[in-house]
Formats: sequence, C-alpha cells, structure tokens
Amino acid sequence: MIDYHIHLERGPYSLAWLQEFWDQAQIQGVSELGITEHTHQFKEFLPAYDHLWKSGSDSRTTSWLRDQFGNSLQDYLRLLDAGRNLGIPLKIGLEVDYFPESEGVMRTLLQGYDFDFLLGSVHFLGNWSFDWKPEAGWPDRDPDQAYLAYLELMEKMVLSNLVDVVAHLDVIKVFGHRASRNLEDKWGVLLQHIADADLAIEVSTAGLRKPVEEIYPRPALLRQAARLKIPITIASDAHVPQDVGDRWRKGVALAKASGYDSYCSFKGRKRINHRLPSL
Repeated sequence: MIDYHIHLERGPYSLAWLQEFWDQAQIQGVSELGITEHTHQFKEFLPAYDHLWKSGSDSRTTSWLRDQFGNSLQDYLRLLDAGRNLGIPLKIGLEVDYFPESEGVMRTLLQGYDFDFLLGSVHFLGNWSFDWKPEAGWPDRDPDQAYLAYLELMEKMVLSNLVDVVAHLDVIKVFGHRASRNLEDKWGVLLQHIADADLAIEVSTAGLRKPVEEIYPRPALLRQAARLKIPITIASDAHVPQDVGDRWRKGVALAKASGYDSYCSFKGRKRINHRLPSL
C-alpha cells in the first residue's frame, strides 16, 4: 500500500525526521511514501503567490502565509534523494496550489525538476484560505457561493495540465459546511473533466481527522469517479509521523465499495496500476 500525500513541514528537513515517517509507515503496513510538500514552503515559489499581497489579501490569510516560503526546494530534493539512498521507498512530489492568476508562473517554476508526481489543490477562493481555520472567514460566507467558486477553480485547475493527481477532491467540506443547493450536476462536470484530462484523484482519509469526519471524496462522488474510470491514489495528508497511513484500510474499503479494484502509483510522472489489497 502507498501513502501519496505526506508533508514534512512541521519538522526539520533532516534524515532523522524523514525516518520517523517511514518508521510509522512500516507499522501501518505502508510500503511506499509520496512526499508532497506544499509549494508555499519554498522561497522559489513566492512569485506564484505575489498576487495575494498585491490584491489586499484577507488579513487572516496573510497572518500565516507571510511566515511561509522559508525553505529551499533544492534542500528538499537533496533530502529526499538522501532518503532514497538510505533505502526508504519514496516518490518525490509537491502539492501545488492552483491560482488562475499565476498559472503561467507556476508552470514555469515547475519546469526543470524531475518530480514523480504533482498533486493539485485549491486552498484559496480569491484571497480567502477557506480550509485554514473554521473561524477564519466561514461565518461571513454563503456556503453555496463558496462551493460554486471552489468548483469553478477546480475545473480551471484540471484543465490547466499542471498536475497528475487532484488532491482531496471535496475539501471545501472540511469544517462541515454544505451547500444548500443541489450541485451534483456541477460535480459531475468536474469529474468528467478529470476523466478527460486523464488525471487521478485521491482517496484521502484526512477528512476523518477533520470536523467533517468524512473521507475525501464523499461516497457518491467516488462512485461516480469509478464509473468514469478515474484512477485513484490512497493518501493520509499526514503532516506528522503518527498520521502516516492513517486508516488506509477504510479508504480501500470505500474504494472497493464504490467499484474500484485497483489504485495507482507514479514514477517520473507516469502512472503504474496495482490491484487493491484484500482486507
């Protein structure tokens, strides 16, 4: 089994810290890690976020985002290469924030690096980081409008051809807010775009650790994705070692119940299919 969404950002970029993630993976029965640090961790990617400052970003967003961008991408890549040399089975990736304002900038920044796979995420609606804290913006928002804006940006990201995997498909639900309108047709359009673009999606257990207490994506969306033959990865979105492989068997069980019999890994941005394990 794989865990293809892992962040090292809460500790040092050291082999000892990386080893803690691998130690937990082995305890959980995970045999390969996908390390996918956020692009906002790296100084090289600051230009892709410049528009947030220039447009007068929400102060609750900039209060934490301005403290990011402190790491070097080269240091990150050297660490992961060193981990591989020690025998840790890992794939090198990033979680890419999508902004239509800086799509071209991000594309240029990503060129020239040999990643195994790239996750694509929408975390910002305009200047608002909607999944940072439940009190940061949600009390002032109309959930229907938030969902519509999210779906619009997700569609643009899928069509951008920047990434290989759509991360936490319906993370907009993270704090339990739901649209009052029936948006199934719009979710269906998004899934069709994902299928047409030949992208994978995550089955992510991270939602089980959030207020929504539900895997990403919800069962109805995963069943529809299975009918469209959209490939899946399995992910925990771990930010600390103890969350590596978190309840992956629940993710696999949901995938099987939704119609899946396989998942995929990546190497050099090429997909490799595997049968889902027996539980």
